[in-house]
Amino acid sequence: MINNLYLFTKALLFWIIFASTTILLSFLLIFCRLFGYMPALYIAKLWAWISIISLKYICGISYKVDGLEKLTKRQNLIFSKHQSTWETIFFLLIIPKPIFIVKRELMYVPFFGWCLFLLKNISIDRENGSSAIKKMITETDKLYNNGFSIIIFPEGTRVAVDAKTEIKQGGIIMSKKLQLPILPVTHNAGLYWPRHSFLKYSGQIHLLIGNLINVSDINASKMEIEVWMDKKLDV
Repeated sequence: MINNLYLFTKALLFWIIFASTTILLSFLLIFCRLFGYMPALYIAKLWAWISIISLKYICGISYKVDGLEKLTKRQNLIFSKHQSTWETIFFLLIIPKPIFIVKRELMYVPFFGWCLFLLKNISIDRENGSSAIKKMITETDKLYNNGFSIIIFPEGTRVAVDAKTEIKQGGIIMSKKLQLPILPVTHNAGLYWPRHSFLKYSGQIHLLIGNLINVSDINASKMEIEVWMDKKLDV
């Protein structure tokens, strides 16, 4: 009972800080966007930094990364495991010029969605498969060639920690069409910031960055990525 109350209190404090900084910095980001993309991106990275620091000092959640230099030394097409909100915040903080491919509905979320739009993120209608893939290909080609990293959560939604990886083919089709190798990323953030959970659990997130995968056969690459993302990580 006491332990649950302690977890609840820590989580409540985190959520208060998270919500208030999201709202306040959203207004600042919108204002800074008048002066260009980079000033707005710096505000977004400030928000991500505050969130990561709050998780560390309030909730006791730290992280370790194997292969960090692969994320930061050049632009990439990143395929990431999606268990939590944490990985989105981490990528925003650590990748120099990140672009997320997101479902269209997120663009309509107050504050958060407005910032997604202003930061050039790619929104797709998942109900319209062929048009979504065409849009991904067109916008990714343009942004990647301008130095942006593209982040895809190929499972399509946040999944449970113990769920077997099943990825959609759209991103792999795009990779083959544009001849862009895939940089796979897996992690266990869902152990500490579970999906659909108010509570946070202390511990160290392990994020592992793999080697580039060149797509020649779509089905074979899909299987290779799924097997790799199901790697057992340090807890």
